[in-house]
Order: sequence, then C-alpha cells, then structure tokens
Amino acid sequence: MPISVLLVDDNALFREGIAQILKNDGRFKVVGQASRGDAAVTAAATLQPDLILIDLQMPGGSGAQAIRRIRERDRHVPIGVLTMFETPDRVRQSLQAGASGYLAKDATPRDLCDAAAALAGGTRDLVAIPESPDATTATAIPSGALASLSPRELEVLRALASEAGNEAIARRLGISGKTLRNHIRSTYRKLGIYDRAQAVIVAIREGLIEVARPGPGP
Repeated sequence: MPISVLLVDDNALFREGIAQILKNDGRFKVVGQASRGDAAVTAAATLQPDLILIDLQMPGGSGAQAIRRIRERDRHVPIGVLTMFETPDRVRQSLQAGASGYLAKDATPRDLCDAAAALAGGTRDLVAIPESPDATTATAIPSGALASLSPRELEVLRALASEAGNEAIARRLGISGKTLRNHIRSTYRKLGIYDRAQAVIVAIREGLIEVARPGPGP
C-alpha cells in the first residue's frame, strides 16, 4: 500500500511540485492538500493520512499551531516540517508541538522522498538537508554522527542548541569569538549541516538537550 500524504503549504505551485515528486517516486499517494493551518487540522482529522508534510509559515495559524492541534487528536501520525530556513527557536517550537523531523525544500527529490519514507516508517528528529559544497549528495544526518566530534565540538554543539548568541557562548566556554567560529565551522563540516537550526535538531536527536513534547497518549 502506498504511503498516504497530506501536503500543507500556502504556495500552490510548490505543493504541486512536491506532489509530483512524491507521485513519481512510487511509494506515496497524496490524498489531500491544504494552504492554511486551520484547513490542515481539518484535513488531518478527515483524511487520517500516514504522513503530513507541513510548512511553518502560512495563514490560518502557524504551522507549529497546526501541528499542536493535530497532535491533540492524533499522537502518532508522523509530521515532517518542510523548510528553507528556520531559527533555533522555531525549530524548538515545532518539535515541542509534536513535529517528527525537518525536510529541506531544496533537498534533491530522491533525498526528500527517502526522508519522507523514513518519517512515515517511524524515524524521529530526522533532518534531510540540501546539497552542500562538502557533499556530493544531500543526505539525512546519520545516527551516531556525534562520534566524529571532539569534546570541545560537542560542547559547542550543545551551546549552539541554546538561545545564547555567539558572544555569550564564547564567554561561557572561555574562548575567543574567532576560536568559536572555527569550532562551529568544523562541527558543521563533520555533521554535514550548514546552519544553527539543524544543529538544534541534531543536538535534540542525539540527547544533548531535551525539549518537552506531547505525551504518548492513548
């Protein structure tokens, strides 16, 4: 049976493009689309899809609000956030609301579909990232990726997942701003990520920090 998908984004052209990518992959069937947060909540309850892919910025309530309302009815449906760039605070908000992972809008079609299938299969806190200068293909960050980091880089990653700015982090770690920037670049390179929002997701997934999430429910 194909994976039934509800797509939620206020850009109709983008939704149609993602729908076509999923259709061409063969593993998915798009059973509904919505352009507003409130419509997404209604569609999720009516269609009961296997997977919801949702943007965070749209009318009718934010994506995080929609995710929270969907979670009030359904604790189990996988919800992937479609994103171009999010701040660490917005990442936390969506994960706290009940999002299962992040899929970059500019990831390759194959990687987006593989990540969507992984989310539908139960993977949590997954992030599918677009192609970077240091990688030949986009990829989901592998579990256990922290093994490549030095103790100092682990400290930096944990600090990046906080709300502190770089200047405050440097003071907390007792290093210069330049040294911190070098550690950040090295950490991003080793993890194959490119921004602080992704660093938050990795830190949460690997247990370096915790966020309060909806309970398992019945």
